[in-house]
Amino acid sequence: MNFFIISFFFFSFIQIIETLDYGGDEIEQSMASVQGIDHLTSSIFARLFPSNSSSIDLHDLGITTIESNTFEDYSYPIYTVILSSNSLSQLPSNIFKRIGQSLMHLSLQHNRFESLSDNYFLRRLRQLRTLDLSYNRISELFIQDFLGLKHLNTLILRDNRINYLSYGTFTYCRTITTLDLSNNQISMIDSNAFLFLKNLKVLLLSNNPLGQRVLTSSLLKPLRNLQFLDLESTQLDDLPSFLFVSNQRLRSVKLRENSFHKSASLHQTFCHANSLVEIDFVSANIRSLNTCSYYHIPSLRRLYLMNNPLDCSCDLFSLKYGDIYRLLLKSDHGLDTRHGNIENYLNRWITRLELRRHLEKAYERGDFHRFPIDLSSFARCSTPNRWAGHEIENITGIYKQCRRHWLSMEETCRDYCQISNHSTTTVRSPSSPTLQLNSFVFLLSISILTTSDI
Repeated sequence: MNFFIISFFFFSFIQIIETLDYGGDEIEQSMASVQGIDHLTSSIFARLFPSNSSSIDLHDLGITTIESNTFEDYSYPIYTVILSSNSLSQLPSNIFKRIGQSLMHLSLQHNRFESLSDNYFLRRLRQLRTLDLSYNRISELFIQDFLGLKHLNTLILRDNRINYLSYGTFTYCRTITTLDLSNNQISMIDSNAFLFLKNLKVLLLSNNPLGQRVLTSSLLKPLRNLQFLDLESTQLDDLPSFLFVSNQRLRSVKLRENSFHKSASLHQTFCHANSLVEIDFVSANIRSLNTCSYYHIPSLRRLYLMNNPLDCSCDLFSLKYGDIYRLLLKSDHGLDTRHGNIENYLNRWITRLELRRHLEKAYERGDFHRFPIDLSSFARCSTPNRWAGHEIENITGIYKQCRRHWLSMEETCRDYCQISNHSTTTVRSPSSPTLQLNSFVFLLSISILTTSDI
C-alpha cells in the first residue's frame, strides 16, 4: 500500500515539474496579468507569444499604450486580436500594418476609447469581419470612422455613450449584417443614418431613450434584409403606421419593457409586415390588442404577452384560435356542432402536435387564412373578473359567446391595412405560403442573440 502511495506522489511531482517546464508561456502571461503592462513593446510581446499562433490574446493586462512596431516582427498570419479589458484610449495608426492583411476579428471592448476620429488604425483592416468596441466611452460616430472596413460583418458598439446617429454614419461599412447599438444614450437618429445598409439582418437598439418620434418607415426603409429588430426598453408608447412596410424579410420584433398602454397604440404599425413570425410584448403595459393589426399578418405565429394587464376579450381569443373554427365547421370533418363539440376540438387542434401538422397542410392548401397564434405560456388575464389571474392557454368555453364576433371579423378588418392613395411605397408579399411556414427556422438562430429568457 505504501508503495502505491509513494508512486502516486512521485508521478504527481513529475507532472508538476512538467507543467512548470512546458507551461512557461502560460505562466509568464499569468505573471504579466498580475503585474500589469503599462506600455506594450515589441520585446515584451515577443516574450509573451510564440511566433506561430494565429491569435493574440492580450486581455486584461493593464495596457495603457502600445508601441507602433509591437507586431512588426510577427511572421505568422494573425486572424484574431483581443485587447479587451485594458486602459487603451487610442492606438497608433500603423499598429496593424504587419498583420492587417489577415486580421479578421478585433476585440477592443472594456477600454477607454472616447472617439474613433483620431484613431486611423482601422483603415488598414480591409479583411476585418468582426469589430467589438463595446463598453468604451464613445459619444459620437462619424462617417470616416469606419473608412476601409469593406468586409465587416459584425459591428458591436453596445454600452458606450453614443447619443446621436448622423447622416450615413455607416456608409463605409455597407457589408455589416449585425449592428449592436444597445445600451447607449441615443435619442436622435437622422432618417438616413442607415443608408446603404441593405445587408443588415440584425439591429439591436435596446436600452436607448429613443421615443416613438425617432422610429419612422423612412429610417428603416434601406434595411431591406432586416430580420430581427430589438427595441426593448426604448421609451416607446406608440409606433407609426406602416412602420415595417419596406422590411419584407423581418421575422422578429422585440418591444418588451415599453408602455403601449393607450387603446390607440400601434394602430396599423404592423400592416404589410408580411413575414413577421413573432412579436415580443413582455412587460409592455398592453391591455388590449386590436385584432385587425394582426389579422393581416398570416405568417405570425407567436405573441409574447407575459406581465401585461390583459383584457381577455373575443379579440384576444380570435388570435389564439385563428380561423380554424371555420375549418372545423365544415361538414367533411364530421363534427356535431349542435352539441357544442367544436369547443373541445378547438383546443385539441392547437395543443396537439400531430393535429397542428394537419393545420399546417390545411393552411398551405388555403383552407383558412389565419393560423392560430401562440400567446405564450404564463400570459394571464386581468379582466374580466371571471378570468382574472387565469392563464390564457387554460381558458376554454368561449366559442359560443365569441362566434358571432369572429364571423364578422373578416368584414371588420378588410380595409384596415389599406394604404392611402398618396403613398408611394411598394409592398411585396412573400412569394409562397411555404416561405411563411419555413420562417419558424429563423427563430433558432435568434436565440443566441438574446440574453433574457422569455
